[in-house]
Amino acid sequence: MGFWKKHSYQIVRLFIIQIGIAIFGLVLSFAVMTAFRESDDRTPLLMVSIFSVLFYLFLLYSVSWEIGGKDRLRLDAVHADFKSGFGFLLALLAEVPNFLFDLLMLIGGIIVRAGASVGGSRTFFVGYFPETFLHSMYTGLIRTLLEATGLSQETSPSYYLVAALIYLASTVPAILVIGFGYAMGVNEKRIIPAKRPDGNA
Repeated sequence: MGFWKKHSYQIVRLFIIQIGIAIFGLVLSFAVMTAFRESDDRTPLLMVSIFSVLFYLFLLYSVSWEIGGKDRLRLDAVHADFKSGFGFLLALLAEVPNFLFDLLMLIGGIIVRAGASVGGSRTFFVGYFPETFLHSMYTGLIRTLLEATGLSQETSPSYYLVAALIYLASTVPAILVIGFGYAMGVNEKRIIPAKRPDGNA
């Protein structure tokens, strides 16, 4: 309970960033799909998706670096040891809603693969609908990957399981970036070193 009280703000803040960028990605994807609705070219949607994801990861890195930097100051003040890998724990906790929805999708995919298509698909879609919103920034990338598999939702029982695994995999970049950003912040390091007043890095 003490851990949650101490770190809930950072965890919720990271999740709110995802919601904000999900809305941003949803608006961009809708605009692109509307503009190119008469075209079969998926490239514009893919490009918008890549931009949205990169923007999302940049924001996560900036915030996680800030969290790590503040933790460094706090720990230095009380002469406590700091753990660079703590950022990965924050990332995993911030991703819990995604994991829950992904789990429902995986269970549904396994059930469909086992032959119970009705019950499995219902379980799958309980997780799928909120997860597609939370991962709106990945829309173009995920659609491209699903099309590359050659699987059809109507005729391929494996489609649901593969889709669930792709959505689960899409949580990995955020976890890695948050963990890396926190480690950089707590160690007071930057990807691009800030210049000192004397002009040196």
